[in-house]
Amino acid sequence: MEEYLFYVTISCLTIASPGPGVLLTLTNSLTYGLKNALPGILGVTLGMGGISIIAASSVGAIISSSAWMMNIVKLLGAAYLIYLGLKLLRSKPKLQNTLNEITHSESLPSVTARFRQGFFVSMLNPKPIVFFMALFPQFIKAEQPFAPQFTLLASTFCALVFLIHFAYGYITTSARQKISLGRGFLIINRVGGIVFICFSAALILSINVNLMINSV
Repeated sequence: MEEYLFYVTISCLTIASPGPGVLLTLTNSLTYGLKNALPGILGVTLGMGGISIIAASSVGAIISSSAWMMNIVKLLGAAYLIYLGLKLLRSKPKLQNTLNEITHSESLPSVTARFRQGFFVSMLNPKPIVFFMALFPQFIKAEQPFAPQFTLLASTFCALVFLIHFAYGYITTSARQKISLGRGFLIINRVGGIVFICFSAALILSINVNLMINSV
């Protein structure tokens, strides 16, 4: 029980730390509100579930041990973050006040698009693969069946992802009422776009070019 609580604590600290998934939740919640941010939060959650399965498989071992594979994942992730960043920088929210509720009837992406954004932000981030492969073995007991232990750890992590992102969304949705309409949301989109691009730049800079050249 103590080990499980320790795992929950580490997971909470990791999930709550700033990253592309958290930024996406904050941006969507501030721009569209908590209800409309939920598809993205669900996408991030299921993406993390997919990452945990990959990390537990031989595919995860191949990716984490291969400079080529890890760098390819980083490049794909960087490209997607640049896409999201440019999309935010170009966006011009058209706000309407209807019954004191702020809506984006013309600029709100579809539910599928918001889910897809969250899912790919998680799946194209190589850091969780390494994190899971480093963390899971510390809490897996060799004398016990692997599947039940993995299921508990992975489902716990995914549940925490959803709850923490939901909390972020709730807090930021409450804060959006204090932000002036029009220009305030425009500034949020600009800042969010720049930060996404900074995340992508960090991924690109972390690519080990020498290892890729030597492996050719």
